[in-house]
Amino acid sequence: MEEIKTLGYDWECGHEELAIEVNRYAHGGGLYIGLYSKVDGIWDAFGDLTVNLPHEPREISEAFIDSFCSESKLEFIKKHKLGRQLPDTGHSGFETYAKVVFDLDRLAEFDKEGVNKFRRFYGLDQRNNNAAEKKTEPER
Repeated sequence: MEEIKTLGYDWECGHEELAIEVNRYAHGGGLYIGLYSKVDGIWDAFGDLTVNLPHEPREISEAFIDSFCSESKLEFIKKHKLGRQLPDTGHSGFETYAKVVFDLDRLAEFDKEGVNKFRRFYGLDQRNNNAAEKKTEPER
């Protein structure tokens, strides 16, 4: 069995070693990234890195960052080179969310199966992040 790789996450409550899950939201199909920590030897949900804003425009590899401890989450993304923050923001109710373009190849280092499923759903080549680079001709 393959060992689960973790990344260090520093926030106001201390340091955590977290695993990443990549998926897509059922409503809108946007990129979902979940965070998991090991508690007493069992992987348990730590929180969501992303939030679903299906009404906000975004490219396939872009997502909005959950607002709970968002500065720590943005630093986590930057520190581990998972993506880069964009100048755009998303809105829902009274909340504003930072927008990030994620590096799917880098995310695949931590959840290869999840990233591959996400790419297949959008018809993306394994080496490319955006739909403009997807195959347009059927395979023979």
